[in-house]
Amino acid sequence: MGVARSMRPAGRRLAEVLVVAIALSPSLAAQALDVGDPVEDYLRLLQISGDARLGSFTLRPAVSRGDQEDLLTDGHIWASRRTLPLDAHAAPAGPARLEPVEARLRMFVNTRHPVAQNDGAVWQGKGLTTALDVGTGFAWRGLRVAIKPTLIHAQNSDFALAPVTVEGMPEYAYPWRRIDLPQRFGPDPTWRIDPGQSEVRLSGFGVTGGFTTRSLWWGPGIRSAIVMSNNAAGVPHAFLGTRGPRDIGIGTLEVSWIWGRLKQSEWFDPAVANDRRFLTGLVVAYSPSFLSGLSLGVTRAFYGAVPEGGLPLSDLFLVIQGVRKEGLVTPDNPTGDDETDQLASLFGRWVLAESGFEVYGEWSRNDHSGSFEDFLLEPEHSQGYTLGLQKAVELSNGNRVALRGELTHLEREATFRLRPNPVYYSHHIVTQGYTHRGEVLGAGIGPGGIQQHVGMDLYAGWGRAGAFLQRRVHDNDAFYAWAAENGASFDRHDVSFDVGAHALAFLGDFDLGASLTFTRELNRYFFGPDVTNLNLGLTARWRQRAR
Repeated sequence: MGVARSMRPAGRRLAEVLVVAIALSPSLAAQALDVGDPVEDYLRLLQISGDARLGSFTLRPAVSRGDQEDLLTDGHIWASRRTLPLDAHAAPAGPARLEPVEARLRMFVNTRHPVAQNDGAVWQGKGLTTALDVGTGFAWRGLRVAIKPTLIHAQNSDFALAPVTVEGMPEYAYPWRRIDLPQRFGPDPTWRIDPGQSEVRLSGFGVTGGFTTRSLWWGPGIRSAIVMSNNAAGVPHAFLGTRGPRDIGIGTLEVSWIWGRLKQSEWFDPAVANDRRFLTGLVVAYSPSFLSGLSLGVTRAFYGAVPEGGLPLSDLFLVIQGVRKEGLVTPDNPTGDDETDQLASLFGRWVLAESGFEVYGEWSRNDHSGSFEDFLLEPEHSQGYTLGLQKAVELSNGNRVALRGELTHLEREATFRLRPNPVYYSHHIVTQGYTHRGEVLGAGIGPGGIQQHVGMDLYAGWGRAGAFLQRRVHDNDAFYAWAAENGASFDRHDVSFDVGAHALAFLGDFDLGASLTFTRELNRYFFGPDVTNLNLGLTARWRQRAR
């Protein structure tokens, strides 16, 4: 969470942000839609019902302004909620304008230990965690500037930690391997101001680029994205890509290329002399015109240490290097290895609007194949995958129900018995792994994890309500190594079972939300007892009504 700070300086910064935001409020007009906004889920439901044209929905945030304006009619159940924010990809015409002030207060309580997923810069430790988001922006023609910081306070109360088995790591570090995933962010309550969903963006001629700290989501998953999600804080990065789906004659194409800097937490190996890491990634999605509703895509991300002399220009283009290790072989590097790590995935999503149904999947690799023959013999080597589906049902009163199911699997396959098989999100050279500020950039279940999720949501004019069941297996790769060393049997897997409910209500200019999740974790830390945790979440958001 960062260095613990006194309440007085943090309070002063918060007051300054509020004064500026409130002073600007009378003249504002339109706002952007961020990853994780409940409106995203609603728009996706409308898309699979055949009531919205939203592109592939696999490069988020990416919902075009025109599509949202088409939705702001009496033809859908949230039509009276005329605060659906407009997307940053739209280049506003006409004179300069300020965007609406938006304020959101979030409060979370964990009774026993940290439990959270896909909450961006917020890390929900034991006890009370509070986050205040305040933002506004400026738009003129193709230029958009957004200032949307998040102030975070975490009570970060004490709880039982697993003994750290990695030599030299702090007592709060991840217990099973060298990766920057602290069990707890130090011994004290913490304050931090995160830049949140801020950005400077210039758009024109179908292209958009700039610098941002916004959260990203690549791929079709609802609960998990293997390569890029909002599980961690948004990475400060430059970007270049298409402004929404672009017509290429045989369909539409969406592209985004990023270059960013990853930050290490304070609770990682103190012996690491160089804590500077870079990230570059590319995502491409294609939707053919001859197969309605189908979207296919590819992602690729590289991360590595920044050398003392600075980053070589060639490292900015790592995402377009070959995919076979044999293509990287040189006399000085006979194995084709390098000092960076990569993740890559293929994904697909098919929306069958006539049936109100979608099916999707993402298949990922965490290591190059040595050759094409290697790939044919062991395509499962270093693989991970997500499979999911969602069904939309319209009720007789016009309300709608979304039913969904999703599986994500990141446990190592059996190829590790004969060859090195990396654990997801960890690396033997870039020892912090695929993390930013102590959290995984990809799927929140983390290295060696498995997650099965089923849920449903009811959407009505007043808001929405839903419930879910979920099973999470914690780091099975670490479990099998631990079990072999300690003579343990199959009945010591660390597995959590979650039962949750949530609701969102529209009251005037406010969105009020609440959630409650009951978690029963068996064999915590493999050797530990069975424990129960309750996670309570409360949210209040104010949006100025669109005029």
